[in-house]
Amino acid sequence: MDKKDLNKRFIFIYTLLAIFTVLCIIRLFNLQIVNGDEYKEQAENRLVRACTIKAPRGEIMDRYGVPLVTNNMGYYILIQSIDKKNSTLNETISSLVDICKADGVEYFDDFPISKPPYKFTFSGNTARDDLEEWKDENDLKKFESPEEIMNYYFEEYDISEHFNAEKARDIVAVRYTMETKNFSVMNPYTFANDISMNTVQKIKECSFNLKGVSVEIEPVREYPYGSMAAHILGRTDIIYREEYLELRDQGYGMNDIIGKDGLEKVLEKHLKGKDGYKRVEQTRSGSISQTLNVKEAETSNYAVLTLDAGLQKVAEEALAENITATRAEKGFDCYSGAAVAVEISTGDVLAMASLPGYAPTEYTKSYNKLLNDPHKPLFNRALDGAYTPGSTFKPLVAIAALEEGIISPTEIIEDKGVYTYYAPSYQPTCLIWKNTGETHGPINVSEAIGVSCNYFFFDVGRRLTIDTLEKYAHLFGLGEKTGIELSESNGIVAGPEYRDKLDMEWYPGDTLQAAIGQSDNMFTPAQLASYVSTVLNKGNRYALRLVKEVRSYKTGEIVYKNDPKVISQIEISDSTVAAVKDGMRRVTEDGTAKVVFDDFPVAVGGKTGTAEVGSGSDTVLFVGFAPYENPQIAVAIVLEHGATSSYAARVARSMFEYYLGLSDVIDEIYPVNQLLK
Repeated sequence: MDKKDLNKRFIFIYTLLAIFTVLCIIRLFNLQIVNGDEYKEQAENRLVRACTIKAPRGEIMDRYGVPLVTNNMGYYILIQSIDKKNSTLNETISSLVDICKADGVEYFDDFPISKPPYKFTFSGNTARDDLEEWKDENDLKKFESPEEIMNYYFEEYDISEHFNAEKARDIVAVRYTMETKNFSVMNPYTFANDISMNTVQKIKECSFNLKGVSVEIEPVREYPYGSMAAHILGRTDIIYREEYLELRDQGYGMNDIIGKDGLEKVLEKHLKGKDGYKRVEQTRSGSISQTLNVKEAETSNYAVLTLDAGLQKVAEEALAENITATRAEKGFDCYSGAAVAVEISTGDVLAMASLPGYAPTEYTKSYNKLLNDPHKPLFNRALDGAYTPGSTFKPLVAIAALEEGIISPTEIIEDKGVYTYYAPSYQPTCLIWKNTGETHGPINVSEAIGVSCNYFFFDVGRRLTIDTLEKYAHLFGLGEKTGIELSESNGIVAGPEYRDKLDMEWYPGDTLQAAIGQSDNMFTPAQLASYVSTVLNKGNRYALRLVKEVRSYKTGEIVYKNDPKVISQIEISDSTVAAVKDGMRRVTEDGTAKVVFDDFPVAVGGKTGTAEVGSGSDTVLFVGFAPYENPQIAVAIVLEHGATSSYAARVARSMFEYYLGLSDVIDEIYPVNQLLK
């Protein structure tokens, strides 16, 4: 090929490139200059976004499949980052706040400064430290007063002066919360959950002025029986920033709902479903113009508990009735109590009630009211309440004395009314002597349990020594964790070890008081029920359990199984168990609980207890088991300031009646709401 032909080819190629370049320039000029506004509007009106479809949480059922926690579909308000202008976002938030306040809808507000006059809302012993930590995290150390911080945020969020002080603060609070939730184009913000249809309608009517706002559907937790078992089941709520930072690697988002306490929290990893998504085409205002594709959400597992919903209902109703009865009949100051029922052969918790309670669905809205209620409805008395056991401790003392050979089942001790071993410095009396001047006379250990003779247990306790008493208390789970899935109090076993922590001395007379369940002894109702079960299991102590298993919705297969577990053992002779059981039978047939169980058609065992408290009426207790011949269920009841132990025994009777099939069959379980008014 000669040089002339080569040049022609180069000229041809260069000419084509020039023509192509000119055409591209003309096209770009047409797109960006001539028709730029039109194409820009089309692009802005054809935004493709991925929206999360929230998965329902797994249901929670009782041991027989009765649903205790379910799901329903509700609505929530979502704000998407559409318009970058502060003024537009502020106006949108202002309108949403007005709508929600008018309808009584709670929206998320994590800002720790109150409405005018501005005050920091941190409270408690750590308030100052919490404030300094918050200021440090948000780069606010240079500001001293809440007014200075508010002015900073007014400027930061470009809050218009036409908003009044209260509205300006509300907008700042929402903007601050959105910021903590990492609000962005890729991360929309949930403004409020579980809104009413009335609110939905108002938002739709105002949608033209609410840029980026949409109403979405999500599963909402439902509790079919209201406040029943609220302390056990727990509640859910939107994830906190700290929780998100801990859980984000496990697939959690900033707007996720998670278990906050109770079994909802314990079972979080099992109950959380797999979110789906949908790709949608949206207009610039945020409305959906087209759904492109969808991946449905999946619910993974459901939980089966050890609770018997019927027995739980009976326990809560009986507690409420007898708490009210103490005030109506005696004029006492009883407003709270707890009841626990345990299956002796497994450690299964069949019922665990604490009153007063609360409705999980009302927790957020009524939090301040619940927190400041003098009767402490948020406090789980069954697990966290520690009470002086009184005479319910005496069967434990009897077991220790029998097993250590201090006494025999037939040994007689004469009740002389006044115990003079430490006379003249300390001479405690038997209660019957104190009240009537009489004594129980010569009695054995079963008779002493039956009549609750203090004199008998003063002498037995002294001979045992406090060290042995402490040892047996711990062996039977008193002052020990029960092994249950929820948090619980340790309780206190009276003795020199505990007094050393208080820098106080232990005196010989203290051992006498400890032996009748007084002194420093303090145990939870759950521990008391566990201890009675351990006695009847001849020293085998089962861990208490609330969760039986978790199963897959898809296959029905068990993905988690919580088998009964023995956590401590001590051998007890048959003769010891027989003597203690006989004593507890005497309590219900001839003793302090006779008035309650006199006409009961099945033989049962029990022990009443009374404990003096710092102020107000005595706290009363009852522990027991049924049936007597083949014990299956153990219970522990506590009524704070109940004054008379028969009220606690009545609660136990109602629970025994239901469990033994002596009461009407409950075909339907109704909500236990506002039992204490």
